[in-house]
Amino acid sequence: MHTPAPCPTAHKALFLDRDGVVINYIPYLGRPHQVQIPRDAGPALKQWQEAGYLLIIITNQAGIGRGYFSVSDVQAIHHRLAELYRPFGVEFTDIFLCPHHPEDACDCRKPSPQMLFEAAEQYDIDLGQSYFLGDAPSDLHAAIQAGCQPLLVRTGRGQETEAKLAQFSQAIPVFDQVSDTVCLLRAHG
Repeated sequence: MHTPAPCPTAHKALFLDRDGVVINYIPYLGRPHQVQIPRDAGPALKQWQEAGYLLIIITNQAGIGRGYFSVSDVQAIHHRLAELYRPFGVEFTDIFLCPHHPEDACDCRKPSPQMLFEAAEQYDIDLGQSYFLGDAPSDLHAAIQAGCQPLLVRTGRGQETEAKLAQFSQAIPVFDQVSDTVCLLRAHG
């Protein structure tokens, strides 16, 4: 008798906003030497990775559309970001970015969930088992529309976003910094 092979299971992901979450917030950061990572973020993201979560950055980069910096400038920033996390054993699965000006009316700019849907399709991600850690209302709206759990971090623009949480139809956990989110791994581990 032939036993069918088990069905592959979808991946789970920790989606991450870039500025103010994965790197310290500098408006329109355009040069690799400006990149700094938050204290304790490396070990925390390593724990998420070890728990089986794909680490995927979802970022709006309107500075490209505004002409403040180029796509190659952003690629250099992402190379530097990866270099800074590598000593912690952190490997980002991918970085999805919207390069458009806010007035371009594109489909990809957060709060649109489009980049999350693209990542889910490309990497076979179960959005219902995934999280999106951000610091802005657009991150939270994108997460809700995509069907994954939004998380707010108080770094970057997070404190001003926290004051607006009443506008959301669901409870959104709030954390002081990226490293505090590892408690979710213990709670669901």
